[in-house]
Amino acid sequence: MIKARLLIQTIYISILFLCSTTALAVQGIDGKTHIESQNVETTSIQRYRGFFTPISPVNNLTTEQLKRIALGQTLFEDVNLSHNNKMSCATCHITAKGYADGKSFSQENKGVNKEYNTPSIQYSIYNQYLTWLGAFSTLQEHLDFLITNSTLMNRDWDDLTNQLKTNREYKHLFEQAGYKRISRLSISNAIIAYEASLAIPSRFDFFLLGDVTQLTSQEIKGLDVFITSGCISCHQGTNLGGNLRQKFGVMKDYFPNKISKNRDLGYFNITKNIDDMHLFRVPSLRNVTKTGPYFHDASAKTLEKAIEIMFSYQLGIKASQEDILSIKSFLESLEPVQ
Repeated sequence: MIKARLLIQTIYISILFLCSTTALAVQGIDGKTHIESQNVETTSIQRYRGFFTPISPVNNLTTEQLKRIALGQTLFEDVNLSHNNKMSCATCHITAKGYADGKSFSQENKGVNKEYNTPSIQYSIYNQYLTWLGAFSTLQEHLDFLITNSTLMNRDWDDLTNQLKTNREYKHLFEQAGYKRISRLSISNAIIAYEASLAIPSRFDFFLLGDVTQLTSQEIKGLDVFITSGCISCHQGTNLGGNLRQKFGVMKDYFPNKISKNRDLGYFNITKNIDDMHLFRVPSLRNVTKTGPYFHDASAKTLEKAIEIMFSYQLGIKASQEDILSIKSFLESLEPVQ
């Protein structure tokens, strides 16, 4: 059922896009059909905005808003919020790693490897589902889990709140940020405000907003292949993903041995519903060039390999090297513009 629905959706999107563009389909030297993009200067931005919603720059923040973001960053980076005073949110969400941690498997507070690697939270404000399994639908739920989980921050909210209330510096920072008291909600609000501030527009966003000079012809070509191949069946919207769960292995079984490891069971681990076997949250592709290794099991060490696997297992297509490199080029345009 999932395979048939995705196939129909992919065909429909491909036809819709090809009918609305002057791009030409040409046969390459490998005998496969490739999309040749029209001149970037005449590209119709509107047809792309039918699939993607751009992030606009945020201007004119109030002093109070800036104070809240600064407070949120301080809390985010403070190891004293953890029970062992060694782990902070920034321990697993590293700026240079696209707010992931670059590890195949992240570590718990006692140094034991977790089942999954850490997804990026840079654009999490635009996700409808969070974590690899899509276990949470709000950043508040996610934060509650991270703070209270015994293998992570391992804190009781009341205990953490009382600790911050006795800290003179934090009392001052909360007052400056406009909070009347230190509580679970004000702590969470500040951290989430900081996380939201990380969602910086990319060149692709400025392209969608009308500046056609932001993307190269190679990136435009990769964008066209991304659409016509059917990648947008799962990677669309503001975050190019993050808004649904999908089976890993739609067109063929990615787990041929059926039971490999518990983590491979996906959303089934939460619901115990057989229909949820191997379902995972579709990752956002923003910042994807910085957040390898890829997939819940870190089985793709490079972005090229991840693209090849997605073509094969999700779309049922043997991707050419040209198309892989074109899509990789497009994905590079999703990096935030500092």
